[in-house]
Amino acid sequence: MKASVLEGIKWYVDKAAKERGEPGICHSFMASLATAINYIAGDVDPVWLMGASGFAFRIFMNKSLCPSAMSMFDFSAVLPEAVEQMGYQCRYVSRMWDEKELEKHRRAEGQAAIVEGIEHGRPAVVWDVADCEWGLIVGYETNRKFYNSMTHAGLPSKLKYKKLGQNGIDILSVTIPCEGNNRGREDVIRKSLVMAVDHAEQREYIDRPDYQNGLAGFEMWAEVMDAGVMLAEAGKLTCCGDDALMFAEYYAGCFYGARCYARDYLNMIANNDESLKKAAACYEEVALCLRPVWENFAKREWPNAEMFKKLGQYIRDAKEAEKKGIEFIKMYLGSET
Repeated sequence: MKASVLEGIKWYVDKAAKERGEPGICHSFMASLATAINYIAGDVDPVWLMGASGFAFRIFMNKSLCPSAMSMFDFSAVLPEAVEQMGYQCRYVSRMWDEKELEKHRRAEGQAAIVEGIEHGRPAVVWDVADCEWGLIVGYETNRKFYNSMTHAGLPSKLKYKKLGQNGIDILSVTIPCEGNNRGREDVIRKSLVMAVDHAEQREYIDRPDYQNGLAGFEMWAEVMDAGVMLAEAGKLTCCGDDALMFAEYYAGCFYGARCYARDYLNMIANNDESLKKAAACYEEVALCLRPVWENFAKREWPNAEMFKKLGQYIRDAKEAEKKGIEFIKMYLGSET
């Protein structure tokens, strides 16, 4: 076929989270994957999605709050596994910026995978559909050489064939959920908790030192608040611009929303296990600590120096609560070996 579009795709929004006054799924890969799986299967459980994938336990931080931190991890290690953890085999095609010699071949491979996926009713989660974020490709038109896409904001858009993997950031990443993989529930749970520990203890890749993840990511985030105190006291916050405020809200929404899912996921899987119940209580504390951080930046107004101090302390308190939660998860994993 020379053209095909998947009809009726609606961008996934976790209405239950919104009704609780929580941000829901903010990370653009996970929001895209939720939309794709919801379209394929008809009903996605956002708590299971965020928990099983490990994204409920992840934090990616940059000292300038650059949104690039949200993509500063090993795509090939993390993205296909998120799909596999949801019970689907994954068709994954990638090319990084230092693989120039593969650009033409991998773009053709990605093109073929996207077309095949759409013919089987499967949207493709694709890096840099717009604004250096993940989005969806939901259709194609070969004669005019463009894809029908949806941005991370859920808006319809188009992407030229030649821009696949070169739409501003020179990286190709195509992730397509395929047929079921029959991965067992207990295996999924164990893998997700191992991911949580590995991430917290920085065994998952990130490009340091300007970026940090895991427990160290909380400390870098708190240090950003410390810098905010100094800027506020010097009367220089107005020099930071509206983008910085938007990015501050994005960070806070991503990580507060994620920890709400971590809390709910651990409660979901605890099954009367005391270690997991205690871990869930710790993550409830993490979420409570991060809520005022998100609420303050959601106002799109800079806090004063005193509030910056409080926000820094909230983040450090969240770090300590998460550290305790990780120890309880390790106790559970140890008891299972």
